[in-house]
Amino acid sequence: MRLRQFALFSGPAIVLMAGLLIVPLVMTVVWSFQNVPIGQPGTFNGLDNYRELFSSPRFGDAALFTVVFTLVLTTVKVIVGYGIALLLNRVRRGRMVILALLMATYVVPTVVGAMNFSWLFNDIFGGVVNQILGVFGVSVNWLTETGPARLLVGLHALWHETPFVILVLLAGLQTLPQEPLEAAQIDGANWWQKQRYMIIPLLRPLFSFVILITIMDSLKIFDSIQIITPASTSIGTESLMTFVYQVALSESYRLGVASAVNVLTILITIVLLVPFLRQTWKESRAA
Repeated sequence: MRLRQFALFSGPAIVLMAGLLIVPLVMTVVWSFQNVPIGQPGTFNGLDNYRELFSSPRFGDAALFTVVFTLVLTTVKVIVGYGIALLLNRVRRGRMVILALLMATYVVPTVVGAMNFSWLFNDIFGGVVNQILGVFGVSVNWLTETGPARLLVGLHALWHETPFVILVLLAGLQTLPQEPLEAAQIDGANWWQKQRYMIIPLLRPLFSFVILITIMDSLKIFDSIQIITPASTSIGTESLMTFVYQVALSESYRLGVASAVNVLTILITIVLLVPFLRQTWKESRAA
């Protein structure tokens, strides 16, 4: 393909990406060094926004919650998703029906799913889970206590996003060559040995892909927290994205501070993704 043809076909997409991605990113970095009230031009204030954030216990709590939530949820989703994918891979009848039922939780919009999910734990709307726990004499305030509220947000994310992990890993399991696995079984390899030394290494690119997507989804969690725990600041479920929303559009309308949070979130994302990006780069070069 000639350069002129490449520019003709790729030009509109490059311009669109520059307008929607690069320009906002540059403006976010610039605003992070400014005081930017709503509707007014920004004034340069150096590192004041960053100093304020690093001295803010609220920002520290939001950052810690987001990072821990991301690491824990990514681990649980990959383990649970892979386990269910292994089970589905052994199913011969009704696999598509089961997979369709699982994917139903993934295709439901996050806001709708979070609202319906929270109703299971809300006594005002029936609270089916609370009624079941009440039979055993257990009472939990899911929406007002820090520990249960964090668990509830995590359970919703697990319920909503694990089907994606299942779908990707199940597709990988179904494309594995059977001859090496059968040869390993004949040689006396048990189930765990086949998983550790053959199946998981073969699926490593898919695991890296799933982990990358899961980390990015967890770091930008916002909708479900706003729906399930609207008072996230006082409960202890405030993430970096809900913190940005509160600072920029709800409480103080300080776009400069919110932009600084976005820049720090990007840096945190890069730090968490670097190991998997390096592994993916090495595998692509080796191939």
